[in-house]
Amino acid sequence: MVNNITHPILIVDENRCKNNIKRMAKKAVSAACEFRPHFKTHQSAEIGEWFRKEGVTAITVSSVSMAEYFHHNGWNDITIAFPLYPAQLYGLIKLNKSCKLRLFVNSADDVEMLSKYLIKPFRVYIELDTGYSRSGVYHKDKNLINSIIAACDSKENVRFHGFYVHHGGTYKAINKYDIEEIIAPTLSIFKEFKSLYEGVKFSLGDTPSASVLTDFVSVDELTPGNFVFYDWMQTKIGSCSLEDVALFAMLPVAQISLNKNQAIVHGGAVHLSKDFVETNAIKNYGQVVSISSTSVNTEPIFLSSLSQEHGILEGELENIGSSVIICPIHSCLTANLHSYYTTTDGRRIEKRVLS
Repeated sequence: MVNNITHPILIVDENRCKNNIKRMAKKAVSAACEFRPHFKTHQSAEIGEWFRKEGVTAITVSSVSMAEYFHHNGWNDITIAFPLYPAQLYGLIKLNKSCKLRLFVNSADDVEMLSKYLIKPFRVYIELDTGYSRSGVYHKDKNLINSIIAACDSKENVRFHGFYVHHGGTYKAINKYDIEEIIAPTLSIFKEFKSLYEGVKFSLGDTPSASVLTDFVSVDELTPGNFVFYDWMQTKIGSCSLEDVALFAMLPVAQISLNKNQAIVHGGAVHLSKDFVETNAIKNYGQVVSISSTSVNTEPIFLSSLSQEHGILEGELENIGSSVIICPIHSCLTANLHSYYTTTDGRRIEKRVLS
């Protein structure tokens, strides 16, 4: 393990990460689902290669620039899972020349615009809002849905591929049974739509559902992302065990005040995000753990508060060392805030960095 750090760093446990990839890839095969994992969590060309070794050939990303990064690193079948807007066009025109694209559209006008500017054939999804109410087309708005499909059918270079759902409500579950209950209405909608729209694909994108469900009868594609690392939130809602978590933040300890039962670490919102898990009105912004090659153990210390650079630890601090290892609350956000990973044996893994 890395020692004597001078600033916050992210630690990736390579073995756990590869096991997570292998397990989800195997689950997709067993469920007869195409596996199009979301790469927004790790955003790393090297980690992407770990997926390729498990037979993955198509991926999902959340932006045009992320698609460009992974296309540059050899990925040629990419879904951009974000609602289309006109400023994306310049990048899409370049990608369309040499990459198989799947894009989200919200109207027939979106289809018209894409068909005009993208010369080579491409496919589109309709993202369905089945209750999460973030983005997408409301699943009961059949007139809008049918108009989009009709617009696709009228164009030679556009093919309607299917429906996509990322139900973020599952991240607010309290256990795995709650996850199943939250996602059940979406699966019922998929079943209904299967009878209405013959031959189209149905994609499910959230990690809790992909991790917990055993019956994917109405699902054709799985596109989760967080599972590659998992995190403290996922352990609390039942998506995984602590032994599955593969991403940790190592933070230097700067000040210890035993009389206040607090310690200050160099690690704030700019390193971890401000996501938290709340239990009995106590907010946890990051759980201190100890890790080895065979186990991950919870320590009786947690981050009780974050500002921009500072984190406040509370708990049993008598034997605290010069640094602590944090299991992040939300690995997607935490990973996005760093420019590289360090493996448990000290090797550096590069990742995409926002310009």
